[in-house]
Amino acid sequence: MERLRIGLIGWGTVGSALGALVRSGPLPLTLQCVAVRDRERVGLPEGVEIGSAELALEADIVVELAGGVDVPLTWARLALDAGKPYVTANKALLATHGGELARLADRRVAALLGSASVGGGTPMIEAVTHLAATGAIERIRGIVNATTTYILSAMGEGRSYDEALREAQEQGFAEADPSFDVGGRDAAQKLTILASVAWGTWRPETEVDTTGIVGLNVAAGETVRLVAEATKQGMSVKPMPLDRADPLARAAGIENLLEITVAGAGVFRVSGPGAGGRVTAGAVYADLARLVGGERPILFGQRS
Repeated sequence: MERLRIGLIGWGTVGSALGALVRSGPLPLTLQCVAVRDRERVGLPEGVEIGSAELALEADIVVELAGGVDVPLTWARLALDAGKPYVTANKALLATHGGELARLADRRVAALLGSASVGGGTPMIEAVTHLAATGAIERIRGIVNATTTYILSAMGEGRSYDEALREAQEQGFAEADPSFDVGGRDAAQKLTILASVAWGTWRPETEVDTTGIVGLNVAAGETVRLVAEATKQGMSVKPMPLDRADPLARAAGIENLLEITVAGAGVFRVSGPGAGGRVTAGAVYADLARLVGGERPILFGQRS
């Protein structure tokens, strides 16, 4: 089989891990070009060209791991309009413009994949996609943000919010500016992607009723988690006290956990690490495997 050329935009933790998988893995793939901001700091394998995003767009498959919205939106439009598969881990892009990109991919017989955009290496999108084929998903409910899980767990052990946040930052579980996580937007973006997949219609982040954890009081011994929940009728992200018997209460550290309720079949659960370069790169690599196998899937149910 002829090797497919990968144009990779972004060479951070996930991008470099993906590069290693492409080089050592079994799929007939070649890393042709890597587009980066700082060319001086990048150590690429021999034979891989450092180029612009425009050069990466000339490859057979475009993989975007750069983040942001406005500039990646331009890349995605160009790739899909040319009929090329576009693989991304960019939840902000998909939560903001996923509907437009899915329609463009459908018109151009391209492909739009984003398994790594939710859950890192935990196959949340894959599980929802599989169960959505039944047409009977009633509810999705889960813990999808590691930062708030870490903070709320620490607060339940007696630390103050400020102490828990500082500890999370020291452990690498929270950004220097944690507002996107503690304000609930990270979870809201992930939820809108999952809900769009579950019911086959793109639903924007603006539809999510979002409440973060800033200013929240958690009593010592209390179990509180930032719960993302969606049905056909609505979507919400908010901190909730949980009974210790609730499976969501067991999520700790960087673990993500998702419950999918299917009519007539019960509750299905998927859990695993929600962060880490290698596991996230593995989800991107799994998307590439589908393309190598001849599939041309489009996120949000437009085409399988």
